[in-house]
Amino acid sequence: MPSRDRQQVVDRLAARIGLPVVLEDAAQQPLAHSPHHDLTDRMRQDTILRHATSSEVVAHFRQYRLTERTAPLLTPGEGEELLPRWCVPLRHEGRTLGFLWVLLPTPEATEPLRAAAAEAATELATSLATEDRVRRAESALVVDLLLGDAEAREAAGRAVADRGSLPPGRRLVVAVCTGAAWGTPAVRSRFWQVGWAPPGGHHLGAVTDREGISLCTAADAPAATEAVTGALQRLRTRIGDDRLVVGVGDAVDGPGQAHRSHRQARRAAWVAASSPDLPVAAWAELGVERYLTSLPAEELAAAVDPRVRRLVDASPELVPTVERYLAAAGAVAPVAEALHIHRTTLYHRLEVAGRCGLDLRKGADRTVVDVGLRALRLLGTHPAGPL
Repeated sequence: MPSRDRQQVVDRLAARIGLPVVLEDAAQQPLAHSPHHDLTDRMRQDTILRHATSSEVVAHFRQYRLTERTAPLLTPGEGEELLPRWCVPLRHEGRTLGFLWVLLPTPEATEPLRAAAAEAATELATSLATEDRVRRAESALVVDLLLGDAEAREAAGRAVADRGSLPPGRRLVVAVCTGAAWGTPAVRSRFWQVGWAPPGGHHLGAVTDREGISLCTAADAPAATEAVTGALQRLRTRIGDDRLVVGVGDAVDGPGQAHRSHRQARRAAWVAASSPDLPVAAWAELGVERYLTSLPAEELAAAVDPRVRRLVDASPELVPTVERYLAAAGAVAPVAEALHIHRTTLYHRLEVAGRCGLDLRKGADRTVVDVGLRALRLLGTHPAGPL
């Protein structure tokens, strides 16, 4: 059942009982809502305006253990802020797929209301079960295509071709969405709803414990980057959390090469996660980080020059000055001006920093420090934190 048909079921139920109705997914994120029917509360208004259920609201209803419920329940109100509600869990094969809510003027659900809600709930549960099955199958296909061994990738590629999921002969780009907020159920739920492909593009998606994956047709990486930047912004807005980033791989020729773009996207996402001012990082636009992220975190940590670690440990307050100096390619005047200090003061700071065993007047040593500090940002151990 397409979303527009679910909306019709919700509107039909609301008209039948004369009360507002809301359909939510298993993460309590809204999928459809009816008109107010002259009855609303602050919680409903906020959800409709935000197009999302706030974490506070989810926390409030956690006391009712909704995901464990197999039968409808009545939740009491709390004055004008929160009206009573009749909640029908939408379940299929032992799993909770969503919730059907009816706002009540009084803490009472009549038999006709219960019967009408149960009838609509059966129809909606079937729809959500079908959608859930399709998404799970799509996720499994994409995971095999990108993360499986050579045999699994080949089989997945044939399945993509047989299903006509992606037009043949089109270039593909993989984007990876991850970050501190990814573990939130609402994020994974909303991932499917924000539209990751460029206009007119085709898309396959996957949701795993680690990341959300978008495999889409795109002429090149910049076109995909523009699309996922908008999608990320919509996702952040809907969940009210900016702790998400996206990495974008290069465009590749066909599903058989998509795993390469995925590997690049993961590494670009690592860079984005270490740089909050860069929520979307494209592999094609990275510099030395292309090399640094090719190492596992443990090996990268071991590769940092001990002299850089001595600098950070002994004089962490000097690191911003050193980075300014490195960014200016050793030009003293613009750095002193930017820091609002005298050149003599800058020379003194650089001398102190040099006591770790590095001569910042030498290009090779400047490279060692620059690369080392970039590595520490990726590792989350830079003294000044992320960029």
